[in-house]
Amino acid sequence: MRNRTNRRLAAAAVASTLALTAACSSESTSTSATQSAAAPAASPEAAPLKMVGILTVSAPSVGFPDQAAAIEAAVAAVNDAGGIAGRQVELTVCNDQADPNVSAKCAQDAVAQGAIAVIGGLSVGGSGMVPVLEQAGIPLLSHPINPLEFTSKVSWPIPGGTPVSFSGAAIGLVKTYDCKKVDAITQSLPSSIASADFADAGLKSLGMKLNAKIAVPTTNADYGAPVAQVVSNGADCVVLALPPGEAGKAIAALGAGAPGVKAGLAAASLTQALIEQVGKAAEGVLLSDSFLPVNSDEAGMVAFRDAMTKYKPDAKPTSAGVVVWSAVAAVKAAAESVQGTIDAAAVQQALGKLSAVETGVGPALNLTAPLGIKDFDRILNTNVVTYTVKDGTYGPAAEPFSVLAALKENG
Repeated sequence: MRNRTNRRLAAAAVASTLALTAACSSESTSTSATQSAAAPAASPEAAPLKMVGILTVSAPSVGFPDQAAAIEAAVAAVNDAGGIAGRQVELTVCNDQADPNVSAKCAQDAVAQGAIAVIGGLSVGGSGMVPVLEQAGIPLLSHPINPLEFTSKVSWPIPGGTPVSFSGAAIGLVKTYDCKKVDAITQSLPSSIASADFADAGLKSLGMKLNAKIAVPTTNADYGAPVAQVVSNGADCVVLALPPGEAGKAIAALGAGAPGVKAGLAAASLTQALIEQVGKAAEGVLLSDSFLPVNSDEAGMVAFRDAMTKYKPDAKPTSAGVVVWSAVAAVKAAAESVQGTIDAAAVQQALGKLSAVETGVGPALNLTAPLGIKDFDRILNTNVVTYTVKDGTYGPAAEPFSVLAALKENG
């Protein structure tokens, strides 16, 4: 890939992280630099910097413990490398349980702690935390899902979210497999249907359009019928605008009923564990991401995997984990650029001046230029990296491309 040398030089900067913290129910847990009982209290300039992760670690129907493990590894690595501006970082991880009310309480705790930033994970609870953080002026660096994460002035989405993932999946299918007719399988939910709309926008940027949207009920257990419809439509490719478990079912059904049809989806929806579960049917599936595949040999991704092995040996590195790892790197870069007191207001201002945050795990992040389109003003990262499943794991990544034109088409 281009900028390979830059990423290798930036790999040291990727080591961003802190002492372990565990998340439990609606409560937060934290750890900080160990002090002697007899040691005097630290001065404000030497006291640990507070960072909070608001993540859906576990919930009745969904959970992303991989993101909790990744943020803990990131902060641990930062502290071992000297901290941020010479100060250790104290991390608190709060499990919002995919509940906006719990998410709001987590955000209130972040305010009470004086956090310099909040790292947000994949969560439907964003409607609870964003208003609290916005009122307090605390920057949120997130894996965006909730609409407020695409509009709030304190929101700094690290990947582009659904708009970028699904426009990128459609474009990637055409670039990789020369698709002539593309369908989309979605759930009959507004958010899922919107994902298909972004796939359509991606195709329109190439002078094409989505052939058909096939919506299935959320209670659907069998993807044989929608796959049969894809075959009947004569589609050679299909975008799967589905959550992880459902995407696995659809891929298995495609393997059984339409093995020649190529599928594309967001990388977060097809983990290594799910690839292994689906088996041969997953071969050739195209994944759309904002970052490199987790098994990449780029120095930055090697550093991420090494940190996971060192600090969280029982957790598997995932693409969702890469997002929060990158978010910590962005907070570190912003805080270290502050002249004077490092607090939430200073970090918020500094983030908007970062034009090239080198995380080592994908294209550099430019946080200076929000997209500026209706409902998605805060999208900052329009980069897409696509790769395919090969021999039961992630294959090499293609050259990154931007979906800016597609998003403006939809906007």
